[in-house]
Amino acid sequence: MDARMACVSRGLYLQNVRFISRRPPKQGKPPIVPPSKKVLYNVVHVPWMKPQDVKELLWRRHVYNNAVISIRDLFKRELEVKEKAGLGLAAMRKMEEEELNNLVSENEQRNKRNSETRADREKSEWEDARRVILDEIEQSLNAEHENVAKRSVEVEEMIRLSDGFVNAENLDEKLTEALENPEVTDYAIDLQGKKMHNPAPVKYLEGTPTRQRGRLYDQTLG
Repeated sequence: MDARMACVSRGLYLQNVRFISRRPPKQGKPPIVPPSKKVLYNVVHVPWMKPQDVKELLWRRHVYNNAVISIRDLFKRELEVKEKAGLGLAAMRKMEEEELNNLVSENEQRNKRNSETRADREKSEWEDARRVILDEIEQSLNAEHENVAKRSVEVEEMIRLSDGFVNAENLDEKLTEALENPEVTDYAIDLQGKKMHNPAPVKYLEGTPTRQRGRLYDQTLG
């Protein structure tokens, strides 16, 4: 009897201990259950969809996921084959680098040729501009020399004529000469086109001059 009670007490104790040690799972983490009872996902049966439609969509989802997994495995195997054959990402990257280097070198050569062509063109344009400027300078100098020669002749002629100019030294002499040899440039033209010069003035009046009537300085020619 005592042994039976001890076994019952021991079983109750173990059961209580099990109940006490079992804790509820954390939120968001499913409990550890056997694979046969494990729920991978929860199928929601909404009231506006038929159960057979839900099953059809679930089946299509499984087919799609399996196809994606198969394609992924196929791509992995193809990449492995390409890697072994030297056609993988590393080889493609190397080919791209070589192509980029070739393009850069070709671009540099083209830029160099264009630079040389541009330098030659600029040099030719500079030579043309320099020649035009020199021609204009030469023409300007020639025109200036011609003007200087012309002005030199005029200055020499003026110097030659300056001997007869009136100045402070020969003022009295020139006055006496002008009084002794007066020049008259006045003249008149009648209706027949005859030109009549004004008589030269005389230094000394001879006889009795006639009295002038009318305007003071008028003089009738003829």
